[in-house]
Amino acid sequence: MNIIDTRTNINLGNDQNSSIKNIPLFHISGIEYLLQSTDYTDIIFQSIPSVKFFQENEFLENKNIYSMGSSTKKFLAQKGINSICPKVPGSEGLCELLCKNKNNGKYLIVKGKDGLNDVFNYLKENGEDVQEVVCYTRFKLDSYETIRKDFFEADAIIFASTYAVEIFFNKVYSNNVKARFFGISKRIIGYISDLGYEAEFIDYFSDDIAKEIKNSI
Repeated sequence: MNIIDTRTNINLGNDQNSSIKNIPLFHISGIEYLLQSTDYTDIIFQSIPSVKFFQENEFLENKNIYSMGSSTKKFLAQKGINSICPKVPGSEGLCELLCKNKNNGKYLIVKGKDGLNDVFNYLKENGEDVQEVVCYTRFKLDSYETIRKDFFEADAIIFASTYAVEIFFNKVYSNNVKARFFGISKRIIGYISDLGYEAEFIDYFSDDIAKEIKNSI
């Protein structure tokens, strides 16, 4: 079975089955940023790249650290940083978690350019002191011609972001694609559904993601 994972090629430390081929649909690059303060009490990482490209790791000591989902939590753990993440990954679950852990602190959200604003807006609307910093940007490949054949031959495609979904259906998809679609969050599955296609949830950190996909097809 041919399974393609579209996640951007950042070392997650997950031991994926060799039957899963990683073909990113976009690149990520760090960008310069300036923190407005250093006295934050709560720091929120919205994605794995936000962890990778955030430079002020010394500020993370003795802070309340939050992650958007289990993949970001695991990436932080690789750096020796413990974080709290919602049981259900995504902005909605994180907002519920933050509501339960209010401490009248000062929040910093670390994100990418054009990243989600849901958590920032939630905290702002609830009167919290919150700022955000953008430390990376995403950009499309120069060409998608060389990777189309791989997707045409795939039995399953895993999407880890709505941006990857957007690029796939704009740059890669055709009737030659016969693969089943899988998303790692409800938001991604909903986005695919809004485009008129079906997708299933897959736990990216299950013991054997390839086996789970095979059993569902």
